[in-house]
Amino acid sequence: MSGTGTEDGKDGTKHDADHPAPPRPPGGLAERIGEHAARAPSRVAVLEAGGARGLTYAELHAVATARAAWLSGHCSPGDRVLLVYSAGSELLKSLLGCLYAGMTAVTAPVPGPPWHRASATGRALDAEPRVVLTDIRDLMAVADWMGQDGLPRMSLLTTDLADPDVPAALGAPPVEPPAPDSVALLRYVPRPVAGAERLTHTHGDVARHLELTGRALGLAEGVRSGAWPPPRPGTEDLKQVLAALYAGGTAITLPPGEPLPPRRWLELVDRHRIEVTGAPARFYDECVRGVPPESVRRLDLSHWRRALIEADHAAEGAPARFAARFADAGFRPEAFTACYSPESWTTLVSASPAITDADVRSLERGVLKPLRSRALGTGTGAPAGPDAVPLVGLEVPPDVPVGVVDPGTGEAVPDLRVGEVEMSGAGGRTRERTGDLGVRHGGRVYLVGRRDETLAAYGRTVYPGFVERWMRGLHRAFDGAIGGVFTVPALRDELVVAHEIRQDGDEKFCLSSLARTIRDALGRRSGVRAGSVVLLPAGEAPRRAGGGVDRALLRDLFMADALQSLHEELDQEVRRRYRREPPIRPVRLIRSRAPRPAGAAT
Repeated sequence: MSGTGTEDGKDGTKHDADHPAPPRPPGGLAERIGEHAARAPSRVAVLEAGGARGLTYAELHAVATARAAWLSGHCSPGDRVLLVYSAGSELLKSLLGCLYAGMTAVTAPVPGPPWHRASATGRALDAEPRVVLTDIRDLMAVADWMGQDGLPRMSLLTTDLADPDVPAALGAPPVEPPAPDSVALLRYVPRPVAGAERLTHTHGDVARHLELTGRALGLAEGVRSGAWPPPRPGTEDLKQVLAALYAGGTAITLPPGEPLPPRRWLELVDRHRIEVTGAPARFYDECVRGVPPESVRRLDLSHWRRALIEADHAAEGAPARFAARFADAGFRPEAFTACYSPESWTTLVSASPAITDADVRSLERGVLKPLRSRALGTGTGAPAGPDAVPLVGLEVPPDVPVGVVDPGTGEAVPDLRVGEVEMSGAGGRTRERTGDLGVRHGGRVYLVGRRDETLAAYGRTVYPGFVERWMRGLHRAFDGAIGGVFTVPALRDELVVAHEIRQDGDEKFCLSSLARTIRDALGRRSGVRAGSVVLLPAGEAPRRAGGGVDRALLRDLFMADALQSLHEELDQEVRRRYRREPPIRPVRLIRSRAPRPAGAAT
């Protein structure tokens, strides 16, 4: 390269002065919101569903700038700020205030149950924030937690009392955008054995992930995106909101914790003309069961062009059932879009940059076999064998290299072999493991399960999530229910299957026959003996916030004999260790004697 080159970027790459420079990296979130505020100040940025009006981009930019200025009176750029909120709007304002001011945002759940308190304390001790922010709604709970857990050195501030009103905020002076390589967020990802892992994300990382998310979801200026926050708010729960703001769209939100019945959800999609939104697979099925036909005809879902669903549950039939039920409301089957969000790869990407299409295959005894290609919302495809589980292929975009590697050595594995999914890191300079297991074939990746959830039983590897999805198709009694697969210590690690039974009709099931069906099918499918089977009533299995089974808690409840089971067939050693049998009373043997005559000598 000629000596006239100039050095750009942290990697020292030289660009020839005689040739055009590469495209400028995307601006940070604060910079992009400022650009939208200048170009379309009256466009609504955030609107709470059911509300009369929301915040325009001009108002949101002004409020974030004012909060950044207020924070600068308590912290310096680079300081860490702990955000503890149960209200999504206040969390969003404080998060943007931190990003505008160049401070590092750390979120924690409002202390409540013991596991929430432990999570908040662990994050506070590890991050060592300069201040803790909350609102008047959660002030007492947060102050009590800080006092009891020995965190008095951290300043506690309430943001909603210190905020200027919007007209005053509109006159706030502009702020200098933070450097792309400065730290924007700390995120804590739970790990089964090692506890929570701390992940650091720069402003450049956040901008890159939001850019990819917007491209994957088709977000653009003016798009209306419905983002329903889960019950426990956090930075990761705002990812779709932030992606919509980065693209210049309108984010429609719900207050955290508000019940959202299926009918209400679809009415909000209709009322606000939402174009992009999604839900877990189970919620689509709840819509099918819970919305009566007369209500379907009153809905207009023709504007819904991206119906998001998790990639690992997209092939289970929920899209086809939903599309058939709501065709009269104008819903189009091709709107279904399977999404993938690598847990450890990113903080803010809510969907894979690789949007899936209709390529559906089945995995039979470790071999990937094709089914009939189809759109996600149109039918169930060609029938698979009794041991097959359908999988949806994720397209791999050229600018986000995705590979499948050996979990132990990190070397690439050939197509059709299960390995760990690996994606490119920041700027494509590094490779980062996702912890997800998948199979690569034909330029697509088919998800199988999580690496940290694999089990070893009888010398074989078992993928619990994969087996749980496959079991739901064994019998109509398991349709719409969930279950868990885990091992417990006995003479060796014994495999246990605990599964709910559907109870929304008058149909009677033979419980011992269902247990035998699970046992026989698991042995035929993977060569693993299920020595213990537990059948549960609907709703008994503990669930995560996203709706899936909480396998670790289910295992603990089983070992503590705390499950309200309908039927159990347990291995003898498992029963002896984990079940409280009635005490066996010793039997006294008394020899019978003939009655003595009265007056006889003793």
